[in-house]
Amino acid sequence: MEVITAHINADFDAFASTVAAQKIYPDAKIVMAGAQNKNVREFLALHDDVIDTLELKHLDKKSVSRLIVVDTKIGRRLGELQDLAYKPGIEVFTFDHHPSTKEDVPITRDFSENVGSTTTILTKIIRDKGLKLTPFEATLFALGIHEDTGSLTFRTTTYDDAEALAYLMGKGANIELINRFLNPVLEPEQHDLLDRLLHAARIIDVSGTPIMVARAVVDEYIEGGSVVASKMADIENIDVIFVLLEHDDRVYIIGRSRTEVVDVGKILEDMGGGGHAQAASASVKEKDAAVVEAKLEQAIRAHVKEPLVAREIMSAPVRTINADISIKDANKLMMSYGYNGLPVVEDGKLVGIIGRREIDKAAHHGLSHAPVKGFMMRRIEPVAPDTPLPDIQRLLSDESLGRIPVVDKGKVIGIVSRTDILKALGGSEYFSGPKGALHAKAEYSRGEIAQKIKTLLPGDVQKLLRDIGDLADEKGYTVYLVGGIVRDLLLDHRNLDVDIVVEGDAIEFANIFTAHAGMGARIRTHRKFGTAVVIMPNGFRVDFASARTEFYERPGALPQVEPTSLRHDLARRDFTINAMAVSLSAKTFGKLLDFFNGQRDLKNGRVRILHNLSFIEDPTRIFRGVRFEQRFGFKLDSETEEQLRKAIEMDLIGHLSDARVRDEMLLILSEAAPFKTLKRLQELGALSILHPKIVIDAELKALFGRIDDAVRELDHHFAHKVKKLMPYRAGLLRHLNKKELEAWLNRMKIKKADKVRLQELILEVPKVLKGLEGSERPKNSDIYKILNPLSPEALVFAHALTKSLAARRRIHYYLSSLRGVKVSVDGRTLRKMGFPPSPVYNIVLRELLAAKLDGKINTPEEELEYVAGRLDRLNKESLE
Repeated sequence: MEVITAHINADFDAFASTVAAQKIYPDAKIVMAGAQNKNVREFLALHDDVIDTLELKHLDKKSVSRLIVVDTKIGRRLGELQDLAYKPGIEVFTFDHHPSTKEDVPITRDFSENVGSTTTILTKIIRDKGLKLTPFEATLFALGIHEDTGSLTFRTTTYDDAEALAYLMGKGANIELINRFLNPVLEPEQHDLLDRLLHAARIIDVSGTPIMVARAVVDEYIEGGSVVASKMADIENIDVIFVLLEHDDRVYIIGRSRTEVVDVGKILEDMGGGGHAQAASASVKEKDAAVVEAKLEQAIRAHVKEPLVAREIMSAPVRTINADISIKDANKLMMSYGYNGLPVVEDGKLVGIIGRREIDKAAHHGLSHAPVKGFMMRRIEPVAPDTPLPDIQRLLSDESLGRIPVVDKGKVIGIVSRTDILKALGGSEYFSGPKGALHAKAEYSRGEIAQKIKTLLPGDVQKLLRDIGDLADEKGYTVYLVGGIVRDLLLDHRNLDVDIVVEGDAIEFANIFTAHAGMGARIRTHRKFGTAVVIMPNGFRVDFASARTEFYERPGALPQVEPTSLRHDLARRDFTINAMAVSLSAKTFGKLLDFFNGQRDLKNGRVRILHNLSFIEDPTRIFRGVRFEQRFGFKLDSETEEQLRKAIEMDLIGHLSDARVRDEMLLILSEAAPFKTLKRLQELGALSILHPKIVIDAELKALFGRIDDAVRELDHHFAHKVKKLMPYRAGLLRHLNKKELEAWLNRMKIKKADKVRLQELILEVPKVLKGLEGSERPKNSDIYKILNPLSPEALVFAHALTKSLAARRRIHYYLSSLRGVKVSVDGRTLRKMGFPPSPVYNIVLRELLAAKLDGKINTPEEELEYVAGRLDRLNKESLE
């Protein structure tokens, strides 16, 4: 039996997620672990007849084989169902949008994503599977997304949330009902509480961020306290609020935040509660609310992020002008450099600012010859480099000019404009729009690279890079981030393959870093190539390599290496777009080193080699170049393509070992759209080395498409995510017979486990399909017998390979309704019934399962009766 549940005190996102999960797992029962929020209960009261739930008291916990948990992963939030999450033998599938915690239950399969709402995750699966939705379901799911994204206004809102909401609107989501349940009218007791909280509210300033804290005593727990907190934040126009409600020996805390600087979820975790960045709550057992409030303030101060400061957002270097320069010359400077304002200095001291408006005003009156000191704004308030962003915002709201100089030791080092403020708040692309493969800039500043690192990489990886740079500075090394991760930063793609080049001994530095990383960090070294891999305590890998140059004794051979400088290290790489580095030193963090115009090639969508012998030295670059071309929608540079074709004509691919060809093919098949790369390689003549029966044609393209569909439709049934790689490999090799396949697998030195799996997919799946594709429907037990031995990859491949709709339906039916069927009787039960152990046990238990699959047996009592009768007959037969 499959059970779907959510956290206690379920909100709309949690409850909508249970109903959405039941669309995906139609045989599962919804069992709520506890009460729901008041507005959810009101919604349920209206829709009770159309929502099928099982009361907790009627649940037979012994029959549960899979627990599907939505909108949380924390065990204590599952109430009376918590024990099931820790029970051996029960699969736990989770769908959640909250960050992981130390309190998470053991998870068999996690479908969680970094989106604004759990309902979004499930809605995407429903859409991709083509499941039908009623307007009621669309309305409920839209409520869940609206609630947890603040109607798409919370900072954790993603494109996926907006897209899912648009999809639900197209399926008939009812706006009037959504508005009614999202914005309920306050009850009289809620109005009274709001008045008391407004009178008791106080503001605390933490690192420039105002935070409202309000406390009240309540005679009884007031439902909808979160609604009151949100109303209060709206009335006071404040971004962060904490409400404390004191009742008996408990204090209930509600937190709301509209700024990325304050994560109320992390703050209230310290108070024993939880939630997410914008909304969280906690219940603290304590009679003295003042004690709780003091602890809360400590937690707030510990977790509130330091705001950005002037030096991080200012435009620099800044051009200044002398007070005696003419208006006409100042205008020329502004036009030349695209400035709208310039700081004015006299004897090196800042004395004012002249802006576009003052320039135009002087010109209008025919005074372009006059000095700027007669028109400049003298009342200025320069800021120090460490002035917080909120303070600069307040200053700019009062200044008509719209820009503020940043002064350090009497010298103007930068200027902050309203545009700089908006870029800091909205991202570096706020005005220019997102950059894709063909929209990379020709040149990036240190600040822009640092901002991309902050935007695209997780916080722990950002800290890791800073730590590596600081440690290198301390120990006298120079280190750089290099390779694909730099390329992908410039393309605004997330890449977590951290490659570090060290000018010096990389192995020595990696050992120092491993010791610095603390207990649990491990290192593997390769002295011949001067490389090391450090595995962090959380399993994250960092690759270190000494800056080196390479030479090849013959085409296709592995390189010989010698130490060198960073420039020479980058010069040995495959393509210009992969030959860039970013400094990690504290003084130059974010500085991009691009000796070979990789930025220009990214902007032009071009894959270009660094020298004409590139493909001769390493023919695997043929595969790599086409892979990058197809992945990013680029084109091979004309000279590069000419050299590539020459290398193929020279049969340099034939000089590669089979193992290296195998590895390149695995990388190609791991791409999001591998067929395009394979097709292009075949057109270039680069795949003849594989096998005459491997053909890249329309039939293979269609099969790859069906594999994609099969994974999308079936993946949620399996305990581990099914990767497309194995079915793709089987698709390529499907025309090989048993002898040819065995020879090919041996030649390519395929790992034993992969060899067994490929033989299953290519040789066994076609046999299985013969038993499924008939027009006469097999018995449930026969379907089970045919499909149960197959691996998840084989089931996916069977679904993709067959053109029989009946066979696909039987695979679906097996996964959704038969695969999880269990019997309660086992060997211990038989021994207790007085039957001595014997090979008959297995026969009887298999027959019992078949009887249950075919609907002949339904209850545990019927199982015992069946077993007793069957064993008696078998024993009598053996005596005869």
